[in-house]
Amino acid sequence: MSYSNMSEIIRALKNNMASQVAWLKSCQILSPGSSADGAIGRYPDQGWVMPYFANFAAMALLEDVNAHLLVERYLNWYLANLEDDGTIKDYHYDENLNAKKASPDSEDAYAGSYLSLVAAYHERTRKTNWVRKNLPALKKVANCIVNLTDRDGLTFALAKYRVKYLMDNCEVYRGLADFAGLLDYLGDQEASVFNARAKAVATGIEKSLWDARRTCYYPSKTSWWLRPGVNLKKFYPDATCQLFPALYGLIEPGSERAANLYELFNSNHPEWLTIKPPDYPWAILGYCASLHGDYKRAYEKLRYVREEYIATKSGNWFCAEAAFFVLTCARLLQRSGEWLFAGS
Repeated sequence: MSYSNMSEIIRALKNNMASQVAWLKSCQILSPGSSADGAIGRYPDQGWVMPYFANFAAMALLEDVNAHLLVERYLNWYLANLEDDGTIKDYHYDENLNAKKASPDSEDAYAGSYLSLVAAYHERTRKTNWVRKNLPALKKVANCIVNLTDRDGLTFALAKYRVKYLMDNCEVYRGLADFAGLLDYLGDQEASVFNARAKAVATGIEKSLWDARRTCYYPSKTSWWLRPGVNLKKFYPDATCQLFPALYGLIEPGSERAANLYELFNSNHPEWLTIKPPDYPWAILGYCASLHGDYKRAYEKLRYVREEYIATKSGNWFCAEAAFFVLTCARLLQRSGEWLFAGS
């Protein structure tokens, strides 16, 4: 598609975004009165629910004002299924909506991404009554992060898996900061507590995971002192994690550090634009590109994903990938004046 045909590009973005929003809606279980009501599965007509992925799906659904009530149903489902410690399991619903629980992939990132979703939901809807009504449960989610925090300010992925990942901690930072901002809006005295927790995570990332000598981040910390070496030729997590501090606001995408990390990622993995099935498409990278003002690559990622995954109905196209496809479309549409008219 020619970049000079701006109206065609905008129309394609809107159509593709609407198509994937509709697809995400089809992933949600809508069964009033059922304990599964509001859950968002990985795929349509399947009962596998991974709340971490579902959080991103719901975030993307906020781009459609007509889907805000669907997001609220998901938010309610999440809170209704909390464990006593504020964590949440993965769920599998059979055809009769009977549920089986499974261990989550993480506990810290699930909670952090959910808190960011709650803050975004309130920002879009201003349904303060919903937040006030559910505040005790929301604080329970936030406190599960506190309970996973080590002395260095970083969180363990799971209480029983004591590894501190850069990616998870970026999501935790964002979730705590967003939740603190929401509490401040409500005039809640605990806003300062969770804001301090967010700052502690940011400090922990800078002190423990930033390698000043190599000017990149360690992907994890496995004990009080041990940090596995960084191999930037290793796509995941070593290279991809370098983009997460800018993605989640720990550093500004326009800063020198963020720009250098983005260039470092591109120089080591230029093939990210054309990842093919059966691999996951990594649509989140297109969104990262858009944050860095690299709108051309962001658009090319969307176009390639549309052709190779969506059109072919690849099995690796699931709710979180569709979510970042939608969010990238939305950002490109919002910033169209910056890239289309500049011809970039």
